[in-house]
Amino acid sequence: MQKFEEMPQTDMEQLYKMYWPLLFSIAYRLLGTRSEAEDIVQDVFVSLQAVDRGQVDNMKAFLSRAVTNRCLNLLKSAKKQRELYVGPWLPEPLYALEGNEPLQRLEQQEDISYAYLVMLDQLSPIERVSFVLREAFGYEYEEIAEIVAKSAENCRKICSRARQKMKRGQAQNARHPQQEDIVQRFGDLLQTGQIAEVVALLSDQVAFISDGGGKVKAALRPLIGIERVSAFLAGINAKGSFSKGIRPVQVNGQPGLIVQRDGSPAAVWSFGFDEATGQVTRIYAVFNPDKLQDGATL
Repeated sequence: MQKFEEMPQTDMEQLYKMYWPLLFSIAYRLLGTRSEAEDIVQDVFVSLQAVDRGQVDNMKAFLSRAVTNRCLNLLKSAKKQRELYVGPWLPEPLYALEGNEPLQRLEQQEDISYAYLVMLDQLSPIERVSFVLREAFGYEYEEIAEIVAKSAENCRKICSRARQKMKRGQAQNARHPQQEDIVQRFGDLLQTGQIAEVVALLSDQVAFISDGGGKVKAALRPLIGIERVSAFLAGINAKGSFSKGIRPVQVNGQPGLIVQRDGSPAAVWSFGFDEATGQVTRIYAVFNPDKLQDGATL
């Protein structure tokens, strides 16, 4: 029987082109990191070279299962590593600036909001895999059960528990019809140093969560409340950091901001809103350069 490594190059390329977007989408939702998601998908295609394609009845299901299993194993090992992480750990944002068409297409394909990705991180590895496969990709509980080695009924309960956890954070991470205008105004005010006007856009219980990864300066704990957040923004502004350039950008399909330094991204900010008032309830600021290095050239 014909093995994948013996297939014509055109067939290999067709499989890659056909399934890469789906596999990346699964991996990115499960891991929250673009670089690791890409590595896992690439690894699956490399390992496929040793598989007898004649024994694979459903290539889509086969590849999806392989990606999911690798992600589950990585999530279990990453839990301990993140306990040692310096400060809050935030997902790697998908964003693209002009001139980087591959990233722009990738960012447009992913409709999962950044805030939702943050909320997924509160789930255990089993909960996250079960929830994502069920809610995002429509897997049957029987299919999930085979992947996570649980009964179908147990998977149903796991998904129900995950839904309850996700609901707790939805009020602080809602979308708003005018969110693009709000973020644009937020960035304009920030760049011109009008901190009092920026603070007027915040809810009283706003939270600022930043990820520096121990490599650059960032708040080591979430800042909760309008007084603490406003003081933090005023401190950064006093150093002139915002005057070096702030520009709007789509982050995971939602309006966000890039804070620039020397013409390159120094931070990517994403937002959550009060659904009724439009006030900013969450600011997620990724400063860790390892999570920004693939943004684009400005």
